Amino acid sequence: MSNEVLVAFTTRHDSTRAMAATIAAILADAGVAVRFEAIDAVGDLRAFRAAVIGCTVFAGEWMPGAHAFLVAHERQLETIPVWLFATGPTEPLPEGTIVDVPPDLVTVIERIGPRDVALFAGSLQPHHIGAGLRVLTRLSRETFAEHRDEAAVKRWARHVAEELAVPPRAPGRDAGQVKES
Repeated sequence: MSNEVLVAFTTRHDSTRAMAATIAAILADAGVAVRFEAIDAVGDLRAFRAAVIGCTVFAGEWMPGAHAFLVAHERQLETIPVWLFATGPTEPLPEGTIVDVPPDLVTVIERIGPRDVALFAGSLQPHHIGAGLRVLTRLSRETFAEHRDEAAVKRWARHVAEELAVPPRAPGRDAGQVKES
């Protein structure tokens, strides 16, 4: 096992990737060696001491890649500290909003036993949806907007770094490295 922490993501329109990159950068700044990659590029997890996994929630469902990843790697994820985060709601979230997990994924996540499961608001942009849905969006008074709360993502990432028991980086000391595959 290496000293690396996996930060993996699946995304529909790149919003979750951006949040995962922010998390990876904060962990690296805290001195954590990070491997940052898309879920579908991740192989064996035995090389990692912990994992932070993010996925997009679209229409109330976790993206199939995230679901398949958690199921396929469940046994390995049970043996390391894991943090999960989901993005996708298209409106600002009240403090304490709980992640809605599809029933077929609940037992898998319970067996993995993540340290935390966080939910972050996403983004709704015209290019994210087809023309017909754009019309319905206007009729429903849903607004196209950027709802991502970067401060909340950063706070959560700092909390993950603290739980990994990594001392803050001393001035002049090299930060952890982020390797992107």
